[in-house]
Amino acid sequence: MKSIIDNLSSLFSASNIAVTKGSSNPEYQFLFDRINNSQREVIAVVTPTNLDELKELLVNSADKPFSLFNLLSPGEINTAPIPEKGDIVVIDLKKLNSIIEVNQKAAYALIEPGVNYEQLNEHLKANNIPFIVDFEKNSSQSVSGSISNRHYGYTPYGDRLMMQCGMEVMLANGKLIRTGMGAMPDSESWQLFKYGFGPYVDGTFTQASNGIVTKVGVWLMPKAPAYKPFAIQLPNEAALNQAVEIMRDFKINMLVPNTVTIAPAASEAIQFADEDINTTASNDDLAAKHQLGKWNVYGALYNLPANVDFLWQAVSGAFGQVEGSKFLLDDATASNTVWAQREKRMNGQFNTINKNLDGMSSINIHFASPIDGEDAISMHDLLDQVSNPNGLKIISQFALTWRTMMNQLQVLYPTGDAEKLEQARQLTTTIVAAFSEQGYPACLIDADMQHAVDAVTMEGLKDLKGRVKKALDPQAVFG
Repeated sequence: MKSIIDNLSSLFSASNIAVTKGSSNPEYQFLFDRINNSQREVIAVVTPTNLDELKELLVNSADKPFSLFNLLSPGEINTAPIPEKGDIVVIDLKKLNSIIEVNQKAAYALIEPGVNYEQLNEHLKANNIPFIVDFEKNSSQSVSGSISNRHYGYTPYGDRLMMQCGMEVMLANGKLIRTGMGAMPDSESWQLFKYGFGPYVDGTFTQASNGIVTKVGVWLMPKAPAYKPFAIQLPNEAALNQAVEIMRDFKINMLVPNTVTIAPAASEAIQFADEDINTTASNDDLAAKHQLGKWNVYGALYNLPANVDFLWQAVSGAFGQVEGSKFLLDDATASNTVWAQREKRMNGQFNTINKNLDGMSSINIHFASPIDGEDAISMHDLLDQVSNPNGLKIISQFALTWRTMMNQLQVLYPTGDAEKLEQARQLTTTIVAAFSEQGYPACLIDADMQHAVDAVTMEGLKDLKGRVKKALDPQAVFG
């Protein structure tokens, strides 16, 4: 280990080596918790300040006895694979945090990987630029990291990868490449046309360890002339089934254009109210306690005022047919804590979460299915039936995108509790196997749980990914 630290010290100043093995830094404790095991160990976290330093680190590491792991976003374990064994040096690009350009005419930004949602939002506010920043979890998330993890937000621009346009990537050998139209000389459309000419390669650098994104273009959503958020509280699973069936056509036709979310009262109370994490109250009891439906649908309309009024007649008329349903509009946010926090997300505003979650971490996993009421019931029932002998809490919601319904799960465990973390890993593995067996494949999972997805992935795709990885990182700089 000393030789590794000595080597890093020859490349970086002390201020760029954030933490080393045995030292204390709460900012990176979760990394040690999630990465370290009997076969691998984080030796240091380095924070390059420019591309020259990053290149020198990559080139210098090619023949060294450690692997590199690129931390995409603070406080997250990523979806990119962790090196399987050996010593690991983590790269945190938080100091590469320039907002290079915000183009008001074409509604895009070009940013570095250290830019977080709060920084981008403050830049737009300070310069009176009328765009909405769509975020997924919290204001400290890296915008680039969220794209690379293929997260989803809650506005019409919620599909992170769809709203990304153009990347600059540093390969394992230190070479910089630009994707799409950025590869063409004198191009002025790098952030305008995603695909360029030839194979579309941007996705190769998402949920993968094939290179490090050093710049990324992101389309920004102009503020709509009219915005009408709504919640629909549902009384039971039959109503849930009917509501999903109705919402499918609204989503496919983009009449409700944002990422519509549907969640049970128990998950809502744990996320957005002041509920005790260890509550044993039933979903029905928590619905009554926190002014929620047993199931809760959240969507919004964005358009010209006359168009929003017309669309609302269609939405309210269709969902009004669901027996026992109740509508909440924006005037109800003042009296309903959970609805207030949900509404903020759909308008690109940062919300708060239950303070009792401060001491908790989670393993995150998403499963994909059609937008189908029976599938919603099936996945809900499947999760209830999965063996959970240690009684770990699971936050669950459905996220309806253009044609897909994702069941997004967070398996909670107390931060720093090794025993509970292992229990959460075992539970996650069980959930992946159960959902996969019923035809609900995982489309997102944390890096330290990828073996659970690999176990149910067809050999052809695994082989192709391996060949791409070998071609782009032949010396296994990233493990």
